[in-house]
Amino acid sequence: MTNAKVARVLCFLVLVALSSCSLYARAANEVDHCLLDKKKVMRDCWHHIEKKLGDQYPPLHSACCNTIRDAKDIHCVCDRFTAHELTLLSVAKFAMATHVCGNGLRTHSHCAGRYIVIFARARTHTQAHTNIYIYTLYNFSCSSL
Repeated sequence: MTNAKVARVLCFLVLVALSSCSLYARAANEVDHCLLDKKKVMRDCWHHIEKKLGDQYPPLHSACCNTIRDAKDIHCVCDRFTAHELTLLSVAKFAMATHVCGNGLRTHSHCAGRYIVIFARARTHTQAHTNIYIYTLYNFSCSSL
């Protein structure tokens, strides 16, 4: 009787180990959509989000807007910007481009370590005016004071 219980427990443990290995292997083979979408945004939207020269209002049917609309998770794209890329691009222009293209960052959310606040008010029934304010988040702990 004891040997049968031990055998069942051992079979159960082997089954759990095999199923977790297959889940891990499947996760390792998945594509990082955030990184792919970020590369597409950098390629197609560079002239709209560039810090010094960018025009933050891309045309609605441009490659930039199509890329932004097709992104699976635009917040994930924003969080994947590297420190070097953040020195070259403007998060405010990126936020405005996402808003103009119809897949905007949510207000009061974080994007690449910055706090996004979006104010939108209608000028007329056909035209909307949007202000986007970006606040840099500073991380500190009491031990560093």
